[in-house]
Amino acid sequence: MTEQTHNVVGGQARVESLVQAHRIDTVHVHQARALVHHPSFELPPESAHFVDRTDEQLRITAAATVPGGDGTRPRILTVSGLGGVGKTALCVRAGHRLAAHYPDGAYYLDLDEHRRDGLTDLAAVLIDLLRSLGVEQEWLRRDFRGLVRQFWDRTRGKRLLLVVDNVRSAAEAEPLLPASAASLVLVTSHGPLYDLDPAAEEVALAPLSTEHTVELLGLLLDGRHPADADPAAVRALAAACAGLPKAAEVAGGLARRYPHRGLAALAERLTADLHDRGSTPVEAVWDAAYAGLVPEEEADSDAARLHRLLPECPGPFVILPVAAALLGRDLFDAEDALSALRAAGLLDYRSGGYRQHALIRAHARRTARAADPAGTERAAARARLLHWLRRQTARADLLIAGPRATVQGELPPLPGVPDADLGPARTDALRWMEANRHALYGAVGLAHADGRDEDAVALAESLWTHFLDHPRHAKSPDDPGISGPSGPSGPEVSADPVEGHRSDAVDAFRTAVAAADRTGHLPARVRTRSMLARPLWEQGRFEEAAAELDLACALARLLDDSAEHRRMAGSAVDFRGQLALARGESALRQGERDAAQAHFAAARADFTTARGIQLGIGNAYGAALQTYQLAKTAAAAGDHPAAAELFAAARAEFTALPGRARMVARTAFGLARALRELGRHREAEPPLAEALAAAVARGSSHDEARISAEYAELADRTGRPEDAARHRARAARLRAEHGGEPEG
Repeated sequence: MTEQTHNVVGGQARVESLVQAHRIDTVHVHQARALVHHPSFELPPESAHFVDRTDEQLRITAAATVPGGDGTRPRILTVSGLGGVGKTALCVRAGHRLAAHYPDGAYYLDLDEHRRDGLTDLAAVLIDLLRSLGVEQEWLRRDFRGLVRQFWDRTRGKRLLLVVDNVRSAAEAEPLLPASAASLVLVTSHGPLYDLDPAAEEVALAPLSTEHTVELLGLLLDGRHPADADPAAVRALAAACAGLPKAAEVAGGLARRYPHRGLAALAERLTADLHDRGSTPVEAVWDAAYAGLVPEEEADSDAARLHRLLPECPGPFVILPVAAALLGRDLFDAEDALSALRAAGLLDYRSGGYRQHALIRAHARRTARAADPAGTERAAARARLLHWLRRQTARADLLIAGPRATVQGELPPLPGVPDADLGPARTDALRWMEANRHALYGAVGLAHADGRDEDAVALAESLWTHFLDHPRHAKSPDDPGISGPSGPSGPEVSADPVEGHRSDAVDAFRTAVAAADRTGHLPARVRTRSMLARPLWEQGRFEEAAAELDLACALARLLDDSAEHRRMAGSAVDFRGQLALARGESALRQGERDAAQAHFAAARADFTTARGIQLGIGNAYGAALQTYQLAKTAAAAGDHPAAAELFAAARAEFTALPGRARMVARTAFGLARALRELGRHREAEPPLAEALAAAVARGSSHDEARISAEYAELADRTGRPEDAARHRARAARLRAEHGGEPEG
């Protein structure tokens, strides 16, 4: 054993005592830290006013109360109809009344919140759902297929109720079906989903009759305009709503806001719009509500402007500071405008932020084009919005990753609009980025489309830390797609639901590449290609990733010899080495040993080059990372003597650096595995114990389970079957408690 390895595995007596103490206290530690998942009931509040739909509710109830079979396919009921006809309200209302039949939880999923440019981020939907089901972040699988199987495992045999809203195709719904015949899924869509499930119950929701629309308006007016006071006016107003409850809500809100005008005047105005301007009935309702936002003596108002500007936000909802940025006003003015839009029925609020209904959002776009034909007002709003989002994302990145070299600088605060409250800790900043991820990733494309390429690059750079912590990929390497099993593992999935669905990271980073190319800024062109390569290779798109990294390395050779640019060149070479390592691991899984060894050799060459660059500029941490990469490559290639030496060296390098305890623990774990493979079992146990102690101290149940599984392997090799069984049981218990998949 070398002196370096001896230093790593020394302190035998102290570590042995730690191992023994951990064996004794295992049950108590994990009982104290175990995650106990309580079923969640996450349906939104039902509509305050609801009429008719008696037959439809009876059909849903009948479908829900039929005893489930023994299979894994849940009962499915689809509700289809026009936008605004009340599909969501019906399913949410039914869900609340049926929740008692589903003690394992009731959940609401709006796919429109995860859709951009017509494509849905199904991985993001699954991640949100798995978290609600008690799966912790570090236990989430990193690939789409793994997330689906994790969802099947988590829902097997459960009595769950899911409302899946705004589904456009059966392929969107399939991965979201629980693996339990005792569960019920209510699906809403604009049209029938013929290929979802032949056994699914179908409910086609028609518009309300005039009589039921009159009844709904009576409830909405709440006695301020009694229906019997002017029945003709109420019927005219109901006719303008075209049987759509959403239109009735807006018309009722308009009447409540201006009670002095009377229903007859409102009905007359809507009728005039229909005849004079050729508006559709529903469009006339939106027009009247919009006109009501502007006082008679004024030409415009903040509320009216905000209505026109909200579609410029790339996310599915807006928060108060975003509204302020769009308006260019302070928070108080923005809050007043949001309140006015809510009072007019033109804006809804659900957990997370304010949302425009799809019909109203379309009206807002048309109104904006009419009021601002040149687009000047909207362009100014987008510039303010991008400034605010870029600054907040950079602030979050700083909290998460600490100071690091970036190719774009930080912007000053947006005048008049305060910064977001990101919290004091890394986890708080990550939560903020996760909650606003759709707007942030969408902002990259928005910036590029507006010719604001520096903003696009800066946003993508800051989103890198979020991507590393929250990867969402459509496919994993070696994944042929999901043709899910029937039977015990999960419901049958007849088609690959991955095809046609988006990856926000790939979209954003590819857009950043285009933005950097358009600026001609060399460092940005290198950095963005390196960022794009990783989600590509993690999806198994190795050739695309290789093309990006070859060009990144070629561009890096054009940089000057400053320390900053040499660091960037070393980073590009490191990324190329990581790609080669990933390709080697993929080739091994497919039994292609010769190809794997060729990729591992390429990885070693790149990591060695990158290490030399980092040493040359005095970047000790960067050099230590490359030693660690070389150790991982040796382990993957089966060169365990080299792996042990390199893990020991990397551990010594990280130990000498302040604040790198997590990397010290990672290298200790790698060293222990390499020593076990070499048959040096007594030497393997001390670094393994230290890695375990570090995992316990960090509260990382995922690392604890992984190290416990390694302990079991070590116990097997040393003839301790009882210890091996105990460690495997602990790893299994941790997986079950924290939402991980069963071993194997």
